[in-house]
Amino acid sequence: MNRVKKKLAGLASVLFLLSSTVGAQGVDETTGLIIADNVELVKTYCTVCHSAQKITQQNSSRLTWLGLIRWMQDTQGLTKFDTDTENKILDYLETNYGPKTANNYRRALLSPFLMPPNPYQTIATLQWKGLQEDYKPGDALSLELAVNFQETYSKGNFDLWIAVHLPGTPDSEFQFMIGTATQPVFNTEPQAFLVSLKATNNTYPLIKDFMVPPLPAGEYTFYALAVEAGTNPLQVSDHNRSNLITQRVYLNGVE
Repeated sequence: MNRVKKKLAGLASVLFLLSSTVGAQGVDETTGLIIADNVELVKTYCTVCHSAQKITQQNSSRLTWLGLIRWMQDTQGLTKFDTDTENKILDYLETNYGPKTANNYRRALLSPFLMPPNPYQTIATLQWKGLQEDYKPGDALSLELAVNFQETYSKGNFDLWIAVHLPGTPDSEFQFMIGTATQPVFNTEPQAFLVSLKATNNTYPLIKDFMVPPLPAGEYTFYALAVEAGTNPLQVSDHNRSNLITQRVYLNGVE
């Protein structure tokens, strides 16, 4: 009996320590941000122009967070940080709102090559222009997308979705392209790159003279899809869309 009591007491101690650890992290009551090192810096600089939900609803890589910071500094008036402050903010974001692990994901999405034919109207045909098979850090990357509409399609505007799958990430995790062709930004939150475009044949610049940074080496897969304006193709299945095109690119980057 004494042995059982000792084991139960030991188990209770472990559970108490675990609960104390979880509770010690907690979240900030005002912003909902995880309380951890450098949270005050993030509250000071990153919640001035928008709510903290813009942070808490995302799980992005350090590179993606840096890209978002640069975009906000260039276009939204965010202050320029000194190196130490920027690294502390990135440390916090990467540690507490970094990419999810594979265990947090549902079953991986099927490869586009395994998907059945589109049962709905194909509104257009897409084609990459300028994308090479191999790149290395320092190379200039320029990418365009040709969109040719079917003569039978006359419903008006459409949205253009661009996504990239990074090497070493779960099959169901994508980086969605936002920003502009000269200042591309990638985000894990699903959203269209260009919206409410007129349904006319055209070639759209996606990335222009982008200097490839020292990213991890491996295979990067680009995806492009045109859908009727206002449609989220990840949530709505019965929609008219273009063909889904993919292109695999190998980056001789940082091992």
